[in-house]
Amino acid sequence: MSQMPARAKAEMVAYGASAAALAYVPSLEALPAHATAAAVSGGCVWWLYRKVKTRDFHRTLRTAQRVLGPVTGGAVYAAAAIVPGRPWWEPAAALGWGALMSAALPITRSTWTPPAGTSTAYPPGLRGLVMRLWDEAEVAEGTRLENIEQTIDAAHPDFTADIVAPAGKPVPRIDLVDAAAAYGVPVDCVAVGDIPGTGPGRLRLTVAPTTRRGGGSIEDMWADKVARPGGAIPGSDIVRVESFSATGDLPARGMVLAQVEPGEIARINHQQLCSAFGVEPEELRLVAESRGREALVTLYESAPLKASRRATRELLTLDAYGRYTIGTAHDGSDAKVHMQSAAGTLHGFLVGVTGSGKTVALALMCAAWALAGLANWVTSARPDAQMSAVGRHIDRQNAGPVFTWWMLKAAIALMDIRGEINSEVGHDFSAHSPYPGLVLVLDEFNSLVGDDALGDEIAHMTDVLAREGRKFGIGIVFAGQSLNLSKLGGEASLRDQVQGGIGVVLRIAGSSGGIAARQATGGLAGDVDLADIPDRFNARTSLMDRMHGVTDDVPGDPTQGVGHTVTGSGATMMRSLYVHLPKDGSPDGLGEIFPEHGGINTLTDREINALTELGLWHDWTTPPPSKNDNGDGDGDDLTLAPQFTQIGLFTPPAVKPKTRTVKDKVLDAVDRQMTAKEIRQQVDAASGTIRNALSDLVADGRLLQVDHGLYAPAGHQAAAPDQHDTQDQPREPQLPEGVDGALVVQAADLIISSQFGSQSMVQRKLRVGFALAGRLMESLEQRGIVGPADGSKARPVLVTPDAQDDVLRELRADFALAADD
Repeated sequence: MSQMPARAKAEMVAYGASAAALAYVPSLEALPAHATAAAVSGGCVWWLYRKVKTRDFHRTLRTAQRVLGPVTGGAVYAAAAIVPGRPWWEPAAALGWGALMSAALPITRSTWTPPAGTSTAYPPGLRGLVMRLWDEAEVAEGTRLENIEQTIDAAHPDFTADIVAPAGKPVPRIDLVDAAAAYGVPVDCVAVGDIPGTGPGRLRLTVAPTTRRGGGSIEDMWADKVARPGGAIPGSDIVRVESFSATGDLPARGMVLAQVEPGEIARINHQQLCSAFGVEPEELRLVAESRGREALVTLYESAPLKASRRATRELLTLDAYGRYTIGTAHDGSDAKVHMQSAAGTLHGFLVGVTGSGKTVALALMCAAWALAGLANWVTSARPDAQMSAVGRHIDRQNAGPVFTWWMLKAAIALMDIRGEINSEVGHDFSAHSPYPGLVLVLDEFNSLVGDDALGDEIAHMTDVLAREGRKFGIGIVFAGQSLNLSKLGGEASLRDQVQGGIGVVLRIAGSSGGIAARQATGGLAGDVDLADIPDRFNARTSLMDRMHGVTDDVPGDPTQGVGHTVTGSGATMMRSLYVHLPKDGSPDGLGEIFPEHGGINTLTDREINALTELGLWHDWTTPPPSKNDNGDGDGDDLTLAPQFTQIGLFTPPAVKPKTRTVKDKVLDAVDRQMTAKEIRQQVDAASGTIRNALSDLVADGRLLQVDHGLYAPAGHQAAAPDQHDTQDQPREPQLPEGVDGALVVQAADLIISSQFGSQSMVQRKLRVGFALAGRLMESLEQRGIVGPADGSKARPVLVTPDAQDDVLRELRADFALAADD
């Protein structure tokens, strides 16, 4: 009873009094009493009849519920009045009617439902919480809330709702103090207003603790929370405030331009700034940028970087100012970086933890360099399948300290080679130089310089290239989860070299954006302030939801690729372009962003020949020379010489010659009349090599060819050809990964015609990477066209020009290629 509204209590009292009257009044035969009972009952029946005529079933049913008491009471009264005397059932009927009407109170009065011993079921989430708090507080008796909607997003408690009164009743006066107390917010965060097109029975309730109503102007908030000493941007004053509606995929936004006093630098604390505006950093809705004494703060209606844009060749091609697009800025514009720094270097840095999108960003950079005509060498601490896919489109790519050591050694020697070229043409590296620019990418740089055997050498050579490579068109791009440049000569000089060039900082470990950025980039990012990037958008549940037991198990979208481009002392939040780098073995999308013709930029013939003479142009997997290595050592001692002169003195040990040739193996195998298929099954060699050996042995008279594909020892009496299997089919040629038959035929044609078995020549002429050229040479060796490798020397060519047409014809037949016209 304590929870029953006063109106319901009064109705129960009326039912009790009416039951007492029904037990006594009908037997008095008083005409006024009969007339009153008839008028009440008849009026209710007439009212119900009018509702039925409207054909509004819902309202008719509600009217029937409300007149149930008077109509049934009139029927009891009439029965008692008609029957003469005072029968025993009259008081029993009256009391039964009163009990039934009291029990039927929830039906007769739809404005109240008594507690049923269990809590009322409310919808899940914030909607149910809002309804429950409203009902428990009894802000407006008899009203309910409908159309509850959150005005910002799921992480904020701001909402609107319709206050609905019973049918035919207006919403009573709402005390804002009671409404604010119901939700635990300040009074000026609550507003009640009319809804256009509706009557007084429905009003609009707005609760906005985040976007506070009536809390003063933006200037007041800025002075209290942002510009105060120790605030988000201390000492700043608002210069201009603008708001923009949503356009396309860009959400609506408000922008505040502020500045500090002349002679000061605007410093931004992103955590405090988000708190001042009432947003969470994980939302990534608030973006702040500083340029000198100015700061621009942009607050979006929703996160602007949730969608990523697919990379294209057009976006990665340099514009008139030497820039290419690496992503989309938070304001929807292109996020561009310079190919060369302000100092004219090709240096840069890329920092991001695992899962931040660093490999995709690196692939975009490699594609941009390729489109600009630059050669590219990439190394990392450990093999990576996705970077190996990128390696098929660039000149050199591999992993490990040994590969890195040789790569840097060759680059330093290249500076001397290019120095001679610069003297001949009369200028340092430029767009008019007769050699391409070269960019060296050192991924996981900290691990490379931390190697026990080679780390110090790698650090020293990197330092030399970073400081002196500009004149020779050689750039260094540092990459990793973080950068530690303590082993290099000093971050200040390096920062001057890198400033204005490529600088990308994706999600990094740590907090306090400015400090973390300086630490993660080894000081290359300077003093720029960067906002923290979470691993997911809205990656947490609000404390209010936790308090009320509301959880959200749906994770936010990942922020892969979200970060900042850093140029000089400024930074722009952006999301990098997207290119498909699969993890399931499906085809990648790299062919859509690298040069369309498929050619790979390499060094010039002069440069490669010079490096070859120095013993520096090979696969870079041979252990570096030891201190006492004169070319005869086994290379087990990796103690390196500290000097960097005499770079080309070391030549890898020569490969020992084979003791048994394929011809010897063929002669041992052919002890009777045999088919070519049988010979191939017994000789451990490539089918092409065996075929060439058979041809040579027949020409020398050491083997007898009985028929096509049928051989016998010299002097053997030939049997009838039809007694032997001459229907053998050549086996499907096995090729290394990335090699196709057309490339093998082109390489064989080039090498036989030139009689020069050089891997670097194949690389240059066919415009393929060094690794692919090596696999082509291995394929040609298996087919007996070239001999085995001998260090960095050219391989011997085993096929004379006279046999070129026959060999190429056989290769085309093996690979089912059409013959050239």
